[in-house]
Amino acid sequence: MNYTRLWLDVLLGSVSGGVTSWVAVVLIFRPYERTFGLHGAIPKNKARLAKTIGKTVGERLLTSADIIEELQRSGLREAIEAKLADVAVAALERDRGPLRELLPPAVVGELERLIAEAGPDAAAAYERYVATEAFEEQVRSFVTRARKDVPPDETATELTTERRTGLAGKAAGMAAGLIDDVIVRWALRAARSERARSMAVEAVRGAGVALLDRPLGRLGRWLPDDAPRRLVATAAPAVWDQIIERLPALLETVDIPAMVERKVLGFSTQRVEDLVRGVTQRELNLIVQLGYVLGGAIGAAQFVLESLVRG
Repeated sequence: MNYTRLWLDVLLGSVSGGVTSWVAVVLIFRPYERTFGLHGAIPKNKARLAKTIGKTVGERLLTSADIIEELQRSGLREAIEAKLADVAVAALERDRGPLRELLPPAVVGELERLIAEAGPDAAAAYERYVATEAFEEQVRSFVTRARKDVPPDETATELTTERRTGLAGKAAGMAAGLIDDVIVRWALRAARSERARSMAVEAVRGAGVALLDRPLGRLGRWLPDDAPRRLVATAAPAVWDQIIERLPALLETVDIPAMVERKVLGFSTQRVEDLVRGVTQRELNLIVQLGYVLGGAIGAAQFVLESLVRG
């Protein structure tokens, strides 16, 4: 047996198989751009690869059910409860200044603008209300009730004789009615005056400014000592239930496949190659190694066949 020829066939076959496998692996990634009619499989199909990855991730690896299941076992609920407890204690026990100091300047400016705009609106609403018959009726009722609360004038009784009692009663009733009517007209004129309208505007503005400038203090002073704990015990389950209930609908608005596809398309070709190699480098090396082994085996088989044919 010609062992030199055997080893030569095995060597040539092994090198041929290994180099062929290595070239095949290289052509998966290179060249990045078409060169002499050659174009790497991944660079050439980058868009299709990105779409496939996005679809796989969005529809199989990262579904709404998977996300919810992961949230339920990730300890997020306990973290939410702990955070709510901290927020409740801070909100109730901290001594707070006025809203003007707590809110951002942009928000304070917007609130001041809204307060300034609310004054004329409130004045217009006040003006419409005092012009109604319902308001006039309320004024008359108030004047009538007020007159009844005033004790009668005893001098009228002292000056009235028995023969003139009836006439004095009628005169007193007419006088009272006249006085009531005068008071009502005066009250309506005052309520419907420009001065009253201006006072309504200033009242709204003053109340708004006072609300912004008044220190809030410690909110917990109005509540029991265990208020933070009770608030957390009540709010935490409700917050968690709302998260779980609304999350599927929220995730439906997020196109995860398209998001992953855009992300992959934004990668450079070199980055895509690094990602693929980072996952499959062991298998790619195995392909090259198998190429050497299979090439050597084919070389040995070729030598055996040639020997049998010659023999």
